[in-house]
Amino acid sequence: MSGTSLDGLDIAHVAFDFSKPVNIDFQLINCKTYPLPTPIFEKLSKIFSLSAMAIFELDQELAQFYADCIAQFISEFNIDQKEITAIASHGQTIFHQPNKGYTTQIGCGSTLNYLTKIPVINQFRQLDVSAGGQGAPLVPLGDALLFAPFADGFLNLGGFANISTQNNTSSIAYDIAPANLPMNQWMQQLGKAYDANGELAREGKINEEIRSEILSLDFFSQKGPKSLGTEWLESTYMPCFKNGSIPDKLRTHLEVLKTLCLHEFERLQLKSIYITGGGAFNCYFMELLSKEFTGKLIIPDANIINYKEAIIFAFLGARYLRNETTTVSAVTGAHEALRTGVLHDFQGSLG
Repeated sequence: MSGTSLDGLDIAHVAFDFSKPVNIDFQLINCKTYPLPTPIFEKLSKIFSLSAMAIFELDQELAQFYADCIAQFISEFNIDQKEITAIASHGQTIFHQPNKGYTTQIGCGSTLNYLTKIPVINQFRQLDVSAGGQGAPLVPLGDALLFAPFADGFLNLGGFANISTQNNTSSIAYDIAPANLPMNQWMQQLGKAYDANGELAREGKINEEIRSEILSLDFFSQKGPKSLGTEWLESTYMPCFKNGSIPDKLRTHLEVLKTLCLHEFERLQLKSIYITGGGAFNCYFMELLSKEFTGKLIIPDANIINYKEAIIFAFLGARYLRNETTTVSAVTGAHEALRTGVLHDFQGSLG
């Protein structure tokens, strides 16, 4: 799993017990994050300025990087490669325009399969988009079947913030707002990867004019299914922050995010929220949320915070191999629940 915040490649080695239809047991055996090499990070950071040829080259560079990391992971944790059924690879999302019929994740599955000699399932999103869906979020299926006993709702604070919950027997999930992506971009201007613990944001002041402008954006008044991409971030969200110091931008952004999260918690009538993603480590944002949310905020252990999405994409890969659906149509807006993914298995290992 490599998310839009570009903070690294997360690898989770997971085993599942499918003996129960829900509350499925899983074991996170090993996990590690590998920082993106600087040349790849820089290309992904300016993806909209790259030529088509450069993007195809980057597709192969990422696959090589993924393969190298998997080889290191297998060696470091002394894993018997024969015991790995498959690699579920989310890839790196670079373009996401479901309203135009496409979503693009790079990190070539064929190359990754060949270099690792392990079957690869990737491209989990496009089929859902082809069926009229958003191609996102896909995590709610894992929330419902793996994590449901832990809380009413699940907030993921990655590059974007998204929420998921169960309403009787149906799932509800959608993107709420940008989360870590804007903050990381501003911190990179200061030569830092992120605002550790939200300490610089804590020094800033809220710009009420910017806050009001952002909260009036069309996306925030739309009902789900809905999803965000970096295109919208760059064209619509970031231009609102044209003025002000970086601490003030950080503080204003967190105020917007807090306001939108609390609105969704109230609208969905959630009493307990399970929080994962890098934003869960932002102590200042957790303070802001906890001061106004009357329910319970649940922060799991660090491995779940960091690797929950990777665990769930492993789960989607396992469901693909079991010939089970990997999407929830009520969440993505597709015409039907689908078994999404593309299998790369040049050796025919899976028969």
